[in-house]
Amino acid sequence: METVNIEEYARLAPQYYNGLIPLLLKKYLNSESYDSILDCGCGDGSLLYALDRAGYLKGKKILAIDLSRNRIEIVKKINGTINASVDSAENLETVADVSIDFFISTQVIEHVDDRKMIEAIKKKVRAGGIVYISTVFKKWYGWYFYRNKGKWVLDPTHLREYSSDCQLLDLFNQNNFQFLEVKKTLQWFPISDFFIKRIGLADRKLYENMIMKIIRKIKIPILGYYNWEIILKKI
Repeated sequence: METVNIEEYARLAPQYYNGLIPLLLKKYLNSESYDSILDCGCGDGSLLYALDRAGYLKGKKILAIDLSRNRIEIVKKINGTINASVDSAENLETVADVSIDFFISTQVIEHVDDRKMIEAIKKKVRAGGIVYISTVFKKWYGWYFYRNKGKWVLDPTHLREYSSDCQLLDLFNQNNFQFLEVKKTLQWFPISDFFIKRIGLADRKLYENMIMKIIRKIKIPILGYYNWEIILKKI
């Protein structure tokens, strides 16, 4: 994302706090023992907000990193115990080595150098630690209304959109991670977001409006696009 203005991207892509936690992530949060959690590429903190409301942050060491300074300031307001820092998912310089029990990253790895990010994960997560990754998986017929380099894409800032399992899973295999569970589910998007993004509205307060919360529940599937979730354990 070197050519992307991070703060402008953060302004144009505000995240809605809906309080939802992915079911696969919740399964392992409930079944595994951990003292520290890192949300890598936390954005505005929508997942951290949900985790905080559900009590998953209580008594834990919570770290969060994102490239956007403005987003980090938003995240700090969720819970004063969150140690939020401006950092890159490719380096994780603000995170101590072998210090993380539960590593979480949602819809980030497709934006960065995935080899570097996986190497950073390996360096920061403790032996036996859990890694939850979600990203975009695209079938050959996948379509969305953005274009990048002549192709239809889900997000024009993606460096890649995975189209085969081996493109990502092989990288984790090479770094001695054990696969616990892999899952793909069809992507859905709120119809309202198509119009909001098309006309350039980017005020976070719009997403917090009660009427908009109701309208955004009306969703349709995205043709050929899947949310790809991967649960791993560091060996």
